Amino acid sequence: MITLKDIFKAMCGHISEVSGLPLTDSDIEEPVTRPCFRIFMDTVESGFFSSSLRQLTVNFDLYFYAKDEHHSKAEIMEIEDKLAYSFLEPLHIKNNCAVYIDDPEFEKLPDGVMNCTFSFEIGTEFIDEAELETMEKLFINNETEEI
Repeated sequence: MITLKDIFKAMCGHISEVSGLPLTDSDIEEPVTRPCFRIFMDTVESGFFSSSLRQLTVNFDLYFYAKDEHHSKAEIMEIEDKLAYSFLEPLHIKNNCAVYIDDPEFEKLPDGVMNCTFSFEIGTEFIDEAELETMEKLFINNETEEI
């Protein structure tokens, strides 16, 4: 089962690895130490795809803060290229789950900030507690029958 925490953690790790820059806590309102990234994730939709799959749609907003807010054009283009190329490969969330990030949108904001936005959908296994107990009983019964 894939959780929202798993998705966010995978994205943070990916951005940190690709950029080589620190991530700043997105809950902090005060000015950030440049250069850095701030990552925001929102769940747009969560529901059942089928009786055993949960469907999630998530939005990401990545904010890159260039080192020099007045002379940031080259630095922003370099980070944009790194992100765009990194999204050509799937984002591995867990050993058994990977997603492709299609159509990231990049926007240069004032004061040496770049915003990258994208969304993706994921289907994840949903296990009901009652169903889990039934499966355990079946496994135990099967094991005793074979002995």
